[in-house]
Amino acid sequence: MIKISIQGARGSFHDIVAREKFPDDSEIIEGATFQQVFEDVKKGLVDYGVVAIENSIYGSFLENYDLLLKYDAKIVGESYLKIRFDLLALPGVKLEDVKEVYSHSMALAQCEEFLVKHPQMVRIETDDTAGSGRLIKEQGLTGAAAISSSLSAKLYDLRILAKDIGKDKNNYTRFLIISNKENYPDNADKTSIVIRAKNTPGSLFQCMKAFADEGINLSKLESRPVISHNWEYSFYMDFETGIHKPETQRALENLKQCASFIKVLGSYQKGKFIEG
Repeated sequence: MIKISIQGARGSFHDIVAREKFPDDSEIIEGATFQQVFEDVKKGLVDYGVVAIENSIYGSFLENYDLLLKYDAKIVGESYLKIRFDLLALPGVKLEDVKEVYSHSMALAQCEEFLVKHPQMVRIETDDTAGSGRLIKEQGLTGAAAISSSLSAKLYDLRILAKDIGKDKNNYTRFLIISNKENYPDNADKTSIVIRAKNTPGSLFQCMKAFADEGINLSKLESRPVISHNWEYSFYMDFETGIHKPETQRALENLKQCASFIKVLGSYQKGKFIEG
């Protein structure tokens, strides 16, 4: 049986991705924090972890970039999930009965336009969207609802009072599949690395040029401060070719001339888009 660590409770968006990626015999392990997921993977307590890395509205999950390096995690896959927020309540509860709405702060913010139309609903922030649904179920809260996923409704036997109430209907989150084992399949068509450019004029430009000269498209560039080294930065890069490709090898070789640190985080197949 494959064990997968996720951030949040069962029914979360991380859970949806895990079930889609590993549909066969698998066990979901809940982690209270992203760091816990990385810990589980590092210690070999699970086979894989699922962690959000960027959202099309809110941008990057910066903590997880730092954790990739701290825990020496290997990226073995990715998925893009369309985020749909539903309003969930116990069976028999009507929309007009709801006086409290529980959810994560980001979910509440995304559903603000809907909530404004129902001024009697008091917003209550929680750590997790799916955990909010579980709370409604376990405590039998008849005057409350949760903003969560349709999977939460199914798992916790809740009724969907309103579907897809988020403001942005094109809201996607990119999730990484991480492992403690390196795996670069021959059909990989995307690679993630982290570098530190040398402290010389034009070095970062030269790092970018190493890929441009080989016709390789950089799809993501994220900078993060290097802990204990003031004003030094790591640059996390995604590019659209596999590690085994000759052009990739040439680019990485040229990168050595302008980078003081290079680490491959993973080479994998581009992720599919999942309808949440």
